Amino acid sequence: MSVPGRNAPCPCGSGKRYKECHGALAASAGARAVADPERTRLDAALAAQQAGRYTEAIALYEAVIADHPHTFDAVHMLGVVHFQRGEFVRARELLTRALEIMPRDAGARHNLQLVDSALERRAIARTICAEILPRFARRCIAAPLPAIRSRWHDGTADVIIAKADMRDAWDEVTALTRWLGIRATVWLYPGTVAPTLAPSALRTIDPERGDLPQHDVTIFFGADISPATWYPRSHATDIALFCDADDPSLLVDRIPELAREGRTPLHLLFKSTAIARRIGLPGCVVESTATPPRARIRQ
Repeated sequence: MSVPGRNAPCPCGSGKRYKECHGALAASAGARAVADPERTRLDAALAAQQAGRYTEAIALYEAVIADHPHTFDAVHMLGVVHFQRGEFVRARELLTRALEIMPRDAGARHNLQLVDSALERRAIARTICAEILPRFARRCIAAPLPAIRSRWHDGTADVIIAKADMRDAWDEVTALTRWLGIRATVWLYPGTVAPTLAPSALRTIDPERGDLPQHDVTIFFGADISPATWYPRSHATDIALFCDADDPSLLVDRIPELAREGRTPLHLLFKSTAIARRIGLPGCVVESTATPPRARIRQ
């Protein structure tokens, strides 16, 4: 993928043409830019960002920042990527940091205003969704089981990684499968970066090729990504959602979708008691792996 055309809008959101914004920064490097690994990585990151390969773009921007922490382009555009992914708190941290490097940059100031507006709207949406969620979600939620494993007796399941940013969460997937006492096939959406030491039973969802979860039990790890492209073809009879964050604005859409509007009641698994209390729906808390499995299930 190529960088934007010189007269195209700059993807940083400044409202300027690319040649007058980040394109000008690249041009100012002159002949050095061709051989400069930092500029090469920045160009590759921008191309990945434009193509929607946000995980790849983040990794490239972070690699530049690791070597050169005060590179404005990398810090600024990393903030924009997180904004594009809906990760507004992280986006605000990065854009604030970018403005500390270049306080007068109009593009960064504009993007910070966009993030602040988005955070304000999200707070309003969460408040509204928190009030609405209990009113309709209970018909989609399965009653907590006295022992989940007594129902999932065959010990096999598909675990769908539906969390947008998994960098710090892979250990939680392992802990969850151990807690449930299951042998899991872990499924990724295209573009999700697998851990360096990936489990052998790890596959990528590809509806066009027919590569889809096949087990009767399906557990969704996170609620960020909708399964709409393949879920109607799923024949799973036991569905669970692992909630690692208390975001009612995600759950208000995802719970009915996963429960097929109540036709396949959904089990909720909570990362902590605090999250379970804030969400306020019936389910089970996934506690420390040091606790015996059946003692860890709470209603």
